[in-house]
Amino acid sequence: MNDDKTKLETTVHLSFRDAAEDWDQLKDSSHSNPYQSFRWLEAWSDTLGKEDGVDPLIAVGRVNGKAVVILPLGRRHSSGSVTLSFLGHESGNQNTGIWDPDYYANVGAEQIFSFVRDICDQVEADILVFQNVPDTWHGRAHPLVLPAAPPSPSPIFVRELPADFDSLFLDTHSKSSRKNLLRKQRHLQSVDGYRVVRAETREDIQRGFDAFLEQRATRAQETGIPNAFASDTAQRFLGKILGLDTEANGGPEAVLDLWLLEVDGKVRATYLCASQGGTIHAYSNSVAHDELLPNSPGLVLIKEIIERACSDPATSTLDLGLGEERYKTAWAEPVALRDSRIAVSFKGSIKKNVETIGVNAKSAIRNSDVLWPLVKRLRKWKAGLRRA
Repeated sequence: MNDDKTKLETTVHLSFRDAAEDWDQLKDSSHSNPYQSFRWLEAWSDTLGKEDGVDPLIAVGRVNGKAVVILPLGRRHSSGSVTLSFLGHESGNQNTGIWDPDYYANVGAEQIFSFVRDICDQVEADILVFQNVPDTWHGRAHPLVLPAAPPSPSPIFVRELPADFDSLFLDTHSKSSRKNLLRKQRHLQSVDGYRVVRAETREDIQRGFDAFLEQRATRAQETGIPNAFASDTAQRFLGKILGLDTEANGGPEAVLDLWLLEVDGKVRATYLCASQGGTIHAYSNSVAHDELLPNSPGLVLIKEIIERACSDPATSTLDLGLGEERYKTAWAEPVALRDSRIAVSFKGSIKKNVETIGVNAKSAIRNSDVLWPLVKRLRKWKAGLRRA
């Protein structure tokens, strides 16, 4: 992949409009993810990115004039240095880049390293950070994972889906856990108005979104777990990728689907999901803290979503995203993510060392059988003090 015929030419776009034509060439690629789609990142950049002072910087690699790789990056100025990192990484579950499948299958580390160095040189960056990149992806080691790159604080949870849901349920859950979950589902179904739907109408999407926000806020109050969607800006971002910023009869398509479980006229659980390239990506969920909470409507909802995904011939993979919740470990297997840092200046080297120490400390806490439960207990204790 290093002769003149396959030389990678670098172009850097400073706006989504300028990058749209290149992005369009790879919009149907199976080697991407919804968190780096044009619509998702444009919405993020217009809301959270603008608030945080992150400028979009879309790097495109071409071979013989054809776009074969796109890295949607953000540029941030801080403490006299310039950092490039994946655009919107704070609000997504993983970062992969967008690739032509044939190019991805064969590209070597040397060519990609030259590409990213060229990006940094063009914009005079001090450090480039690739956060939450899958260690292996589409059958090979991901070319954006550098040698000796440390693990990200949390893995994602992924499983290939069979056509037969019953066999999956049998393989992933013990007899007692299957019996318990089915009992809870039957109890919910016995109440009037039980339904599980992927919201199609604007009314259902708005109802589900309002319930999601209320339930997430309640969860934060009850448990002390930070609510990533507490701010008006974060809520505007979610509204955009749910398609609520467009007229009902037109405009950009939604990136996220909103699933809801409703009982007795009330939304009891929600799950925001995105489907791309044969994978259903579960992004974020919520559950009502009410009289039906003991029947685990959130667990029943994800079971129903997975069951329907198994019966869909266009869906072959389940991705439950970041976070080591018990239901994720039940349904799927962990896939390690890694954080790579490339320092291209003295200031960048200092920043790299400081950030690496911080990431290692965070990973150690998350993976500690003693420290992480303690963090969760402290969060709950502080939440109790606020309610008192």
